[in-house]
Amino acid sequence: MKRMPRIVVVVAVGLCCVSELRAKTLHTSDLGWKKGEDVTAKLTSLLSTQGVKEGDELVLDHSYRIRGTHKLPDGFALSARKGAGFHVTDAKANGRPLLELGDRATLRNLTIVYLNTPELGGRSYKHGVDFFDKKGIIASGKSDILIENCRLEGMIAHHIHIANCKRPKVIGCHVIGGFWAVTISGTDLLFRNCLFEKSCCDCIKGGADGALFENCVFQDTCRDGIDTTGGLNDTIIRNCIFRRLGCCGLDLKSHYEGPLVRPENVGILIEKCLFADMPNAVVLTTLDNSRRKIGKGQLTAANMKKYAPHDIAINDCVVGHVEKPMLPSKKGGYGVDYPTEEGEHMRIILFKDAYDIRYKDVRLFGDRIMPVLVHTIGGSKALSKEAAGAIDRKATGNILKEPAVPPKRGDKTAPFAYGPQPLEAKSGRRDDGEGPGPG
Repeated sequence: MKRMPRIVVVVAVGLCCVSELRAKTLHTSDLGWKKGEDVTAKLTSLLSTQGVKEGDELVLDHSYRIRGTHKLPDGFALSARKGAGFHVTDAKANGRPLLELGDRATLRNLTIVYLNTPELGGRSYKHGVDFFDKKGIIASGKSDILIENCRLEGMIAHHIHIANCKRPKVIGCHVIGGFWAVTISGTDLLFRNCLFEKSCCDCIKGGADGALFENCVFQDTCRDGIDTTGGLNDTIIRNCIFRRLGCCGLDLKSHYEGPLVRPENVGILIEKCLFADMPNAVVLTTLDNSRRKIGKGQLTAANMKKYAPHDIAINDCVVGHVEKPMLPSKKGGYGVDYPTEEGEHMRIILFKDAYDIRYKDVRLFGDRIMPVLVHTIGGSKALSKEAAGAIDRKATGNILKEPAVPPKRGDKTAPFAYGPQPLEAKSGRRDDGEGPGPG
C-alpha cells in the first residue's frame, strides 16, 4: 500500500516527458516555404492533414502571402522571426477571419499586413470606403489565449475579436488601423504594453469582467480609445496614454436593449493615465435602447441606481491639450464641438447619466478645461426622465494647483517595447533581428 503513490508519481512524470518529446517546432524554411509565395494551401494542409497537435509550434522564417481562414488547434503556437508573417491578399473580398484560435493558442511576433485596404487613419468610417468588413484574429469561447509582440496593420473591421473568452492576454502588440480595431467580451482580460493607433472608429470596443489595461497607448483615432459598450466591471485602467482622439479617451457606456443580465460599468479604477488633446477625457452614459427597439424601456426609477455606471474612481491622472490650432472636433481640431457659455475647449468628465464618480489629485496643462459637465439625456428616446431623475449626477474630487508638464506636440512614442522582437527559437536558432523584409 505504501508503494502505490510512488508508482503513480512515476507514471505521471513519464507521461509529461512523453508529451514534451512529442511536441515539435517546425520552421517554414525547413518545410520548403519560399519567401513571398502564397502559402494558403500549404498552411491548410499542415493544420489539417499533417498531425500538428497541442504543444507544437510553427515558426515563420519569412513573409508569405495568404488568404482564406485557418483554424489553429488547441495549445498550438504560431510565431515568427522579427519582421516575418503574412501579407493578406483577400481583405476586401473575404470578411471571414484569417486565424481562428483554439484554447491555449499562442500568436507571437507575427507581422500581419492586410494588403490593398483603405488609407490608415482618417476621421470617417464608411463600410467599404474607409475600411473593409474583414476580421483578422478571432477567439470565441476560448481560454488562456496569448497574443504577444505582434504587429497588425490594415484598415479592416477588427484586427482581434475576443468573444466570451477566459483569461486572454494581449501583450506588447502594435495594432494599426481598423474600425473597432479590437473587440472584447469575457472575463479576466489583460492588455499590457500595447500601442493602438489610426483606427477610423474606436481602438477597443466591448465589455468584460475583471479586465486590466496597463501601460498602453491609444492615439490618432477617429473616436475613442476604449468604448465600453457591453460594460467593464471590476476593471483597472492604469498608466495608459490617450492622445489626439476625436471624441474621448474612455467612453464608459452602459447599453441595454435586451434582458437586463448584469449592470455595466461598475467598479472601475482609472489611475495615473494621461489624457491629451480630445474633447473629453472620460464620458459616462446610460442608454436604455429598449425604448428604441421595442418602444418600451427597461430602466426605471426603481432600478436605475443598479444599472447606471457607478463606483468609478479617477486618481492621479493628467489632463490637457497642446495641439494647435485649438479648433473643435467638427473642424478638424481636438476641442469640444458644443461648448457651454464658458467656452471650454476640453472636459475632464462629461456626464450623460451616471453617479458616484470620484476624481482625486488630477493635474492639468492648458487652459479652458472644464472639470465636469452634466448633460443628461433623460427624456430622450434613449432614457426616460424618471430613470434619469433617480440618480444624483455629480462627481466629487480635486484638481491640484500645480500644473502638469505638457507633452510634446505630435508625440507618437511609447514608453515600452512593442511589436515584433528578436525571437529565440526552441530549436536553438537565433533571430539576427534584421528581419526578412516584405514578401
